Amino acid sequence: MQEQNYSFEELKTILLVKMRSQGCSPVTITGYRYLCNSIFEWLKEKGYDCYSVEGGNRFLQSYQDEHSENKYYVSLRTVIYRLNDILQDTWKNVHSDKGKHFCIPEALVEIVERYCCRNACAGHAAGTVNNKRYAISWFLDELSKQNCKTLEDFSHKSVLQACLKITDHNLWSEIRLFLRYLVEHEGVKSDYSTIVPRYSKPYVVPSVYSVEEIKKIEKSIDTSTIVGKRDYAMLLLASRMGLRSGDITKLKVEDVKNRTHLDIIQEKTGKALHLPLIREVKSAIDDYLSVRPSLSKSNLIFINAYAPYNPVTTATLRAALRKYIRFAEVDPGNRKSGPHALRSSLASSMINDDINYETVRKVLGHSSDNAIKHYARIDVENLRKYSLVPPLPVGRFYAFLHGEVE
Repeated sequence: MQEQNYSFEELKTILLVKMRSQGCSPVTITGYRYLCNSIFEWLKEKGYDCYSVEGGNRFLQSYQDEHSENKYYVSLRTVIYRLNDILQDTWKNVHSDKGKHFCIPEALVEIVERYCCRNACAGHAAGTVNNKRYAISWFLDELSKQNCKTLEDFSHKSVLQACLKITDHNLWSEIRLFLRYLVEHEGVKSDYSTIVPRYSKPYVVPSVYSVEEIKKIEKSIDTSTIVGKRDYAMLLLASRMGLRSGDITKLKVEDVKNRTHLDIIQEKTGKALHLPLIREVKSAIDDYLSVRPSLSKSNLIFINAYAPYNPVTTATLRAALRKYIRFAEVDPGNRKSGPHALRSSLASSMINDDINYETVRKVLGHSSDNAIKHYARIDVENLRKYSLVPPLPVGRFYAFLHGEVE
């Protein structure tokens, strides 16, 4: 099949427009934009003038060889597939049946449609509604295999068995909502939602670097060069002010010039962020601006050090941080080594200094009050006060630990 030929920016625009048409949220679209920037930056460095299926697959293989198949790899792979679909004109609905083929009993089809319409009218995005449809379609398909063709055929046993057949446990919560809807709006007398298993996603502790480690990373930067001055200013914005990498790369000269405060609209949330410009951060930015290439036509602060002086991307910031972690001989272990780890480190440091969660939330620019729960989980020092000393093993358990019981 003949591939279409688009420039990097044209292809990214087409992808984001398609994602909006699918009803994806602004946060999801921003994520796709970041991932596209990472892919395209790598391709440019390898000499590609435009995106190609071959180039995308090469990027994906390179990332897999270096980082293995982590969560970020899965996200990158999804974007590669979408870009390939555009080039080959094989686009399919992202929220389709995902390769599965469901058979919904005819008597339940209209109920499914009413449920989805109700959620759409309640303001849920099209992508969210499609995910709900996918979950209950799988559920009803499993019920039909047990000869449950109507609502009257449902039973506690059949509902539980159908749920256990669904291997994506994240969908159980959607099934629970659907079963409550049946009771409230479709006349079902038994509330089967109470027997749907509950599943909580494993919580991953945020990657945090100590104050000493961050100081070592900052000291490893050679600030006698243009690139060093630029990278130092960018990393301070992340480590001292907690800015997201997307907001750092999108900062304009007028955002900081002759200013004592930073007032921006966050790219991820669309919310305003008002922060005082820390003296050390302001000094680092001014130091970089004094040597920033004057031939650049961009109004963004951070640009590449060589012609044509294009603005840096989030990939540039990630690569710089990884480099300086290596220079500083800081062992990241299983911790992430991207700019977001600096945000988590700042939050951890502030909380350990007894700064209240609400202040931390505002500094980091979170719009939801629920973000406070996230910070509570990394409040290690305060949690340490309530740690319990486990009792010494005795009896049969003691014997088992010492190999005396098989």
